[in-house]
Amino acid sequence: MLRHKARVLLVCLTGLVCPGSGAEVQLATISGNVCSGERVLLMLKPEFKKEIATAAPGRVRPTIQETLALPAGLSIRAPAIAGSATKPDGEAEVLRRASFLIVDLHGKTTVEEALRWLGQNPAVESVEPDWLGSGGATPNDPYYSAQWHHPIVQAPAAWDITTGSASVIVAVLDTGVNTTLSEFSGRVVPGYDFVNGDADPSDDQGHGTAVAGTVVANANNSTLVAGTDWNCRLMPIKVLDANNSGFYSWWAAGIDWATASGAKVINLSAGGFSGSTTLTSSIMNAIANGVIFVTITHNDGTGTIRFPGTLAAAITVGATERNDEKTPFSNWGSSIDLVAPGRDIYTVGMNGSLTYWWGTSFAAPQVAGAAALLASVFPTLTQTEAEALLTLGADDGVGNALDAPGFDDYHGWGRLNVLNSLTLARTELAVSMVPGSAQVKLAWNAPANVASKNAYKIRFSPNLSSWTIVDQPVGISYVSGRAEWIDNGSQTGGLPGPGGRYYQILVSR
Repeated sequence: MLRHKARVLLVCLTGLVCPGSGAEVQLATISGNVCSGERVLLMLKPEFKKEIATAAPGRVRPTIQETLALPAGLSIRAPAIAGSATKPDGEAEVLRRASFLIVDLHGKTTVEEALRWLGQNPAVESVEPDWLGSGGATPNDPYYSAQWHHPIVQAPAAWDITTGSASVIVAVLDTGVNTTLSEFSGRVVPGYDFVNGDADPSDDQGHGTAVAGTVVANANNSTLVAGTDWNCRLMPIKVLDANNSGFYSWWAAGIDWATASGAKVINLSAGGFSGSTTLTSSIMNAIANGVIFVTITHNDGTGTIRFPGTLAAAITVGATERNDEKTPFSNWGSSIDLVAPGRDIYTVGMNGSLTYWWGTSFAAPQVAGAAALLASVFPTLTQTEAEALLTLGADDGVGNALDAPGFDDYHGWGRLNVLNSLTLARTELAVSMVPGSAQVKLAWNAPANVASKNAYKIRFSPNLSSWTIVDQPVGISYVSGRAEWIDNGSQTGGLPGPGGRYYQILVSR
């Protein structure tokens, strides 16, 4: 069973000029937090979506505008949807495929007023501000040796097992990516720019290119640096503007786009101070469709993890120094899952040069890259399985006193170890009889660091149709990368009968 993470919801949203990429954008503030002053986000109840999308013979189908009783001057639209260029764009099709809608206020009313009267409409499942969040880090001057993080997380040894697969797509939701760089050559699939509303997710800030390089930079090409995964494909999705800020609607739409377009892993190195039903819905839908979702604790140096890192379902990553101590800037709390190096991560810059970056933004991509490697050997990998493999494989107790044995709020379950997680994913069981007895010996490959983590369950069956689980097997021994367990009948209700017995090893938290 995975650890439960508390969900933190802060109702939030000022009249400023948006830190954007061109035109002025009106902002608003609610409860001290910033959102768009120009729109709200809305989700219709399923029954009303169905009523609008389908009409009985002879019956006039109500429009969305009529259903919501929008005042004159307001308008409603859907975000860009993956594949919309080749599919019909009628209202019924929009409702079928869009996970949320955007109500543009056009200066005719305030965000607060729109929230009030839309919230009273029986057709509305949820309505909320379009919160403003930010990306995770800014560049730092170079003074550490290049790519020190790879050996720390055992990536070189992991690459002996796999360097990734082109069948795995990693979506980087960020400031965009300079896809013309040689570090991404042959690896890019189409993405989208939700900041400017077009199909060109170019980077105008640098953060996204650096994050993408940390995950997927080409290796063995005699150029620059290596990413964690050498062969996965990159889906660049721009959801942060030139000032590294972005609205939740961009993030949610980007997640929807990536999910519909075949991404297996999504990395969102960004977060905000407010919870969001809309963004939560997009994340949960992605996870339900087999996507691995990775995000950050953020870089405020406080005990408040930013949303969506507070979601129990998210894989939430903090940052560590060279000595595995938590970095001063890395946020902490009960929602953290694990940590990875986050100081002076050497990666490719927007113009193709190499630069050092710091922040949880550069810890999370290492975890996303590890998840992509896991998916290359375990294509059906789910979010729950990825979280278990990553956290069980993590090295625990390697930092200072804050890194307490087991789970703690500062390091989660430990610091990323890519090799250990891959080893767990490739557990192979050997079964033999103990010489001179009816007892059975089970043996399998096991990372040394899982000995104290209760990482394994054993289940057995006489016929492969009904299984019994030994939930906490007693007597597992660990020697030289192998685990062994003897079935002497005490934990399985007796020794195997004449028909024999089948066994399986389960890896779980």
